[in-house]
Amino acid sequence: MDVWQDLRTGLLELADQDPSPLRAWPSLSMKPGRNPPPPPYSIWLAPWAAGVAAELHQRYGAGVDLRLGALRYPERTTVDVRERPTAPPLDEAELTVALDGPLSIRSGHATTRELLVGNRTAARLEFVMGPLLVADVVDPRTGEIVGGHSGSMDAVRGGFSVAPGGTTRVPLLVATDSFDPNLGYAVPPGEWGIQVTLTAERAPGPASLSRTPVLPLTVIA
Repeated sequence: MDVWQDLRTGLLELADQDPSPLRAWPSLSMKPGRNPPPPPYSIWLAPWAAGVAAELHQRYGAGVDLRLGALRYPERTTVDVRERPTAPPLDEAELTVALDGPLSIRSGHATTRELLVGNRTAARLEFVMGPLLVADVVDPRTGEIVGGHSGSMDAVRGGFSVAPGGTTRVPLLVATDSFDPNLGYAVPPGEWGIQVTLTAERAPGPASLSRTPVLPLTVIA
């Protein structure tokens, strides 16, 4: 069997699915008859695509290096879960935060919502972020981070401000990739929470970090 061409055909089919389970995969531009790239072939799948991962592993074995969300497949070891900076709770005398409505996500999937950030001070507050704020999924009983978005984000730097007494809507990415091998590849159905780290610009002086209270998240099957 020509492993590369067989795998390439399968990846083209997966890429055409809606939604596609693929997050990253080898270049498919290599034409038939050319020398293929050597295995193993690195393939990164969404955490809901455990069935696809099982099929690829069964068919190609060590010929593929599989990642399912934030974990390697089938080892369930972590890949590159980003370090979270230590941040104190936000001062609720200065800031309020709320979601724009009840938050429910299918296990292994992601969604974009809006975080409502309110300013209780008499001064305009400035914040920095990437293209989106990114939520951590936490165990509401312990506050431990159990999941969220895995992988890199666009390096574009953004920001937002909140006028005195005002409220600003900020785009928020909420993903349910599991960071805990004991939970599986996706945060399982149940009642969870999210937290967000806010980075406020302080002039003069360095930016300061603060952590929102735990906001409710329902993960469904």
